[in-house]
Amino acid sequence: MSWVVGALAGPDWGTRALVSVGAGLLFVTLLAGMYLLGGPLKRRLGDDVAEAVQSVTVTVAGIAVAGLLATVWDLGDEIGGALGVVAFDGRSAALVMISLIVFGIAYTLTRITKRVIKRQSRRDAITAHQREVGHHVVQVLVFVPAVLFVMALWGVEPGNLLIGAGAIGVIVGLAARQTLGAILAGFVLLFARPFEIGDWVVVDDEEGIVTDVSVFNTEIRTFDNEHVLIPNDGVTSTEIINRSRYDWLRVQVDVGVDYGADPGEAARIAEEAMADCEELPDDPAPDVVLSEFSDSAVVLTCRFWIRDTTISRKWEAQNAAIEAVKAAFERGGVVIPFPQRTVSNRGGTRSPAPPTRETGPAGIDGRAGEDERDRADGSDTDGEGSP
Repeated sequence: MSWVVGALAGPDWGTRALVSVGAGLLFVTLLAGMYLLGGPLKRRLGDDVAEAVQSVTVTVAGIAVAGLLATVWDLGDEIGGALGVVAFDGRSAALVMISLIVFGIAYTLTRITKRVIKRQSRRDAITAHQREVGHHVVQVLVFVPAVLFVMALWGVEPGNLLIGAGAIGVIVGLAARQTLGAILAGFVLLFARPFEIGDWVVVDDEEGIVTDVSVFNTEIRTFDNEHVLIPNDGVTSTEIINRSRYDWLRVQVDVGVDYGADPGEAARIAEEAMADCEELPDDPAPDVVLSEFSDSAVVLTCRFWIRDTTISRKWEAQNAAIEAVKAAFERGGVVIPFPQRTVSNRGGTRSPAPPTRETGPAGIDGRAGEDERDRADGSDTDGEGSP
């Protein structure tokens, strides 16, 4: 390296520009190479280790290129002046370096522990939910002592800082109560475990698969492939339905039969149709209950179970059950009615006709109206006066 510095001690402007361009191209080439090697490195070393290798390589290369440019263009005095502006004397620079090293060690420890926890989850030693909980707990246990150490290193007493920040903490707490509520709710979700990553849940009006549970939000992928973010305080304050909690899930399908049909016979036909359906399990056996009297039909609720509690399995079993019941009703002569309404006059009198151009307001034709007026004038219906 000394011969390079010696060779660049007194070059002309053209040589300096050429070296600068070469260093820039070399750095860009390195960045492109790291980007292209990202896929193979992740497949060979894993995501976390590959990202760490890429970050360290790019950082070291950047420092080397910056040092080379500073040497080529003789920028030692300018760099020293810039450090002087920010009051970076030798002691301050050492403190900054130590602080960066402490935070770097803390970050490295969290990445390593995350990788270990992730490996254990792959071995089915812990669940994905427990992995998230463990990672966040390790982050707190590592970064809190690191922050306290750096504060003490710079001569800041944590106790005095907390006392002096009491009023500010109250103001910030009131202003950020929703964010703080979401954070607390996030830890409640992480420890209470109402659902885990990969579960099929219904939260308020959103239904889908849980893809992530962070400290702030819960991420759900709907069955329309929409990405939904729900604040954790909203999740804990509403009803949560977890359809993946148990191995079995019961599905219900409503069907209406005509009022003229025998509901018991219709229920028997529907049960036999579902029992013969290959997509539905025999145990527990499907059953049918009479649900209600609707406007146009007697409603039967066909109930059956599915083993694999996924939305695709539910749709498959539901489609098969509907097709089987409809086909059985057609063979058995059971009518599924259209929406209909029967209008009758229970008084036995004829309802007045609606008024038209030839009809008076009371539903009487124009001639009858004239006869009534003739009677009121003392004349009969033939136009002759009464004696």
